[in-house]
Amino acid sequence: MVVQDAAGRHGVAVARLDETSGERMEWIFDRKTHVFLGERSVQVREGGAFERGTVTSTSAIMKRAVVDDIKQIPGENG
Repeated sequence: MVVQDAAGRHGVAVARLDETSGERMEWIFDRKTHVFLGERSVQVREGGAFERGTVTSTSAIMKRAVVDDIKQIPGENG
């Protein structure tokens, strides 16, 4: 399925449905590079606090970095 991340970028999603809550978690990847763009959750079943089709959460990965040590913040020396 083609979806958008929180930044509005289109990608292809891999999804998992939570049968208990009726919420579908979608992991969004770039169609060509397969880079992880973000994720979103959608209510797909009636009931609970949200109407069917409501996007309950969304996120976008805007920056990536490589660090040398655990708990090191990118751009921090040492």
